[in-house]
Amino acid sequence: MGSMGREAEEQLLSEVAGLAVEEILALCYAFKASTARLRLYSNALRKRGGERAQFASCLICFDLARQGDETAQLEFRFLSDTMRSLATDNTLVTSLVGTDDYLVFVWELCQAQLQEMDPRFDASTEPLTLETTPVAEVDLLSDDDFDDFVISVDDARMWRRFDEAVETFLGGTVGVPVYDPTSGFRLHSGRDVSRVERFLQELDSLREFIPLSRGFRALTLLFYGTHMRSKSIFGSINQRKQAVLREGLDEFTKSGPAVWEIIGVLGPLHAPEDVLERFVDLVADYISWLADKPEHASQGVAGYDPVSRLLERTAARGGNRRQGSRY
Repeated sequence: MGSMGREAEEQLLSEVAGLAVEEILALCYAFKASTARLRLYSNALRKRGGERAQFASCLICFDLARQGDETAQLEFRFLSDTMRSLATDNTLVTSLVGTDDYLVFVWELCQAQLQEMDPRFDASTEPLTLETTPVAEVDLLSDDDFDDFVISVDDARMWRRFDEAVETFLGGTVGVPVYDPTSGFRLHSGRDVSRVERFLQELDSLREFIPLSRGFRALTLLFYGTHMRSKSIFGSINQRKQAVLREGLDEFTKSGPAVWEIIGVLGPLHAPEDVLERFVDLVADYISWLADKPEHASQGVAGYDPVSRLLERTAARGGNRRQGSRY
């Protein structure tokens, strides 16, 4: 806890034990320059029951997060739904925030942040785990590899898994040409986030056995990444988006032929028009970056900064004016 010793911490906790929630909140902001005290009092409030203590603790967590505390930034992401729910009780909010200028200021910032958060991703508590080391390069199959080829039981089982995973993602049933118009390459809610991540996990387990799964994996990663916001709720580059886009480009460069075999899936039946637009924009920029300097080709995706370059392109175009888009 920084310069605060263990004995001093225990003494402070003892002093606040008998105070009311609003008194602890007021005490926090008498020492607002001390992030160590804010963290201590926030933890003390969390140990109490009741909505008043919850709201006060969440507000302190937000204040720490906006000051750059990375732990608090992560915590606030998961506390945001709780904060939204508590904020519907105007009496509770008014009684705790009161007329204190600083508390009113922090609460107004918090409200604005809650409105800006992307509910599709910020409510997700089980983010997709991506590889952080380069994937081994695998030679794609050619027509010659299928001479005198007999499909084994395991191969048939893998193909069945692949077909079922694709149809589930697209909102259909194997063998039935009818699809759910809200599925496929569409991302409107937390349900869609879960659906996309399940598909990616299945593709990841199949990509060494079914070459076409690598094509779907590249497309889906790039679709997923280009629909995430470019900055986190506290203004820093969204590192998860950065990782997803790099992984998608890595798969694309290794599995280009498989991508072109299934690129038609981005037609109107399964994807809005902007999905293909974003895909082309990103891939074209990556190719341009590779050709710009010889060292870029040797660096590959590890040296490419997709999010910063996307933000620059968006700004150069005068910002994104398309209704409902998130960059």
